[in-house]
Amino acid sequence: MPSIIILKGLDEGRRFELLTPLSAIGRDQACFIRLQDTEISRRHAEVYKSPDGFRFRDLGSANGCFVNCKSVRDVLLKPGDQIQVGQTVLLFAPLAGEMGGAESTDPFLDSLKIRPPKEPENFERSFALLGTVPESEGSALLSRPEGAQGDWLRSALARLGVIYETINATSQILDIQLLLDRILGLVLKTLSADHGSVLLSASFAQSAALKSQGASESYGDFKVVARASAVSGKGDSLISRTVVDHVMHEKIGVLVSDAMNDSRFNAVQSIVRSGVREIICVPMRGRHATVGVIYLDKHPIEAPVDIHGASNRNSAFEKEHLTLAIAVAHQAALAVEDTLYYKARVQGERLAAVGEAVAHLSHHIKNILQGLKSGGEILKMGVRDQEMPLLEQGLRIIEKNHTRLFDLVKDMLGFSKDRVPAFQERNLVEILTDVVELSAPMAKGNGAEIRLDVFAKEVVAFVDPEGIHRTILNLVNNAIDAIREKSYGLIIVGLKLSVDPGYVEIVISDNGEGIAEADIKTIFAPFQSSKGNSGTGLGLAVARKTVEEHKGVIWVESSLNEGASFFVKIPLGIPVKGLG
Repeated sequence: MPSIIILKGLDEGRRFELLTPLSAIGRDQACFIRLQDTEISRRHAEVYKSPDGFRFRDLGSANGCFVNCKSVRDVLLKPGDQIQVGQTVLLFAPLAGEMGGAESTDPFLDSLKIRPPKEPENFERSFALLGTVPESEGSALLSRPEGAQGDWLRSALARLGVIYETINATSQILDIQLLLDRILGLVLKTLSADHGSVLLSASFAQSAALKSQGASESYGDFKVVARASAVSGKGDSLISRTVVDHVMHEKIGVLVSDAMNDSRFNAVQSIVRSGVREIICVPMRGRHATVGVIYLDKHPIEAPVDIHGASNRNSAFEKEHLTLAIAVAHQAALAVEDTLYYKARVQGERLAAVGEAVAHLSHHIKNILQGLKSGGEILKMGVRDQEMPLLEQGLRIIEKNHTRLFDLVKDMLGFSKDRVPAFQERNLVEILTDVVELSAPMAKGNGAEIRLDVFAKEVVAFVDPEGIHRTILNLVNNAIDAIREKSYGLIIVGLKLSVDPGYVEIVISDNGEGIAEADIKTIFAPFQSSKGNSGTGLGLAVARKTVEEHKGVIWVESSLNEGASFFVKIPLGIPVKGLG
């Protein structure tokens, strides 16, 4: 039979004989060719038998499929075709003998020299072990290079240390202003510069909502968004626009070792006035564009003169400083791009969420307003005709829709507002009894009975009484809605000890229509309602939020036409922050 052989990837060396007409490829356990590649879909593709041979078909995968480096959807496979899915390369191998050669049982594979992976040998027998290093030693050496043993290692780590700290900063700080200030301080310290500045292009500075450091801090299309000085008692030095323009035009980093005497810059008044002797200016090149520049300078140092009349200045910028600065600038640019992308994505998701909320709520609010309008018109008719029944009917409609509007606003506030529960020592039995008494008339009106089933007359717990009362009342009201079509409805509000010590479980069960398995997965998500126009879609989402504020859990067990049971498990004591 033809085979699929893994040439490259985590499953390299495995072979799958195509014994069935259809073989699925993916990460799912049900796939015949199951791969460990995280870049493929659960059911990524399939190999199937057709009248003209075996074919390969993409099953709508996220990252696509390639046969012999060409993107494909459905293609006839030929012996030797290489299939790529994610980072895995597979080979379509023909029947034994199909490629010719009688000496080998599978000459095609012999020609490729493909063999099953060998069992790993004992590590200690295979290698001469000269030394070991703990896995934590890497971060320790990079953060403290002076502690390394050996001149070569100390020198190498000193250069890597600033890159390591830069990467750490870029991975942990999402505020661009803080990020640039941190990186600038790091570069200033590492390169022993006197002053430093970060200039971003005007478009990036505007996207990042960064303000320039002063009214005159614009240099063409660039704005100074960060400044730092290592020289106490001295202000910020001037920035040479000529140097910045040169760096951006030539797309290079520059090191100016004697700025005041350099023929290219000796006419630049900003350099002459500030007395700057050395300058490093490097572009901040990201993935797609140059977002700005990092500008560093060093002033002359008054130092003793030797017998030959030369100043003993040993802290000048060197070529390796320029190389290090441009590496840091690249990391900073990547961080700026990533942060702007992250903020744009968050903003987009926030606007999408707002749009979804408005779309769901507007329809519900429109129905409430229509109800209020209808009630008002009936009231007008009752007043005009002096008909008391019409007045009573209109008043009932207005009160009903007023209650719906109040509940909607209350649910919206409960879902969106961060609140700290007001924990009190309360008897849970009293709270549940009050809920049952409040709900009994409504249940009776729907031809149902509601019962209380508790294991003790007093069960004291530290809870937010209002939050727990609203949550249980909401669950009971849902249960009443679920038994409307029953000839006899039964709702039981129960309280029992949990199998987990220190917890109790409140259970609201009904013999209603039940919940479909597909709906159970999303039942606690916002704007999911099975009540049509009468539900806000926020009730269960608010209930889950309240229970989680108590460091508890809420779940549902149900089957269609067999009723449903909602479980609320909360601790008896004051919930400890971070647990649950």
